[in-house]
Amino acid sequence: MPRRHPKPRPRRGAGSAEPRIDVERVARQAAQRREACAAKVRYDTEAEARSFAIMHSPGRGPRATPYLCDVCDGWHLTRG
Repeated sequence: MPRRHPKPRPRRGAGSAEPRIDVERVARQAAQRREACAAKVRYDTEAEARSFAIMHSPGRGPRATPYLCDVCDGWHLTRG
């Protein structure tokens, strides 16, 4: 006869199907992302960012690559 496993018990405080959202934490994270974005150089287009990265790349080392920022909708450069 196959072994029957007991039904899993619900966790305490899990009575609500809605996940709990820590509003203060989300606001803090958004503020940190805006602050980090403001400290970076913003390029209007990917071509402009890529051009700057190519002109200022040190020899054969890793070249910076552009990425689209979801905070300011501009382009920033990242290393490697």
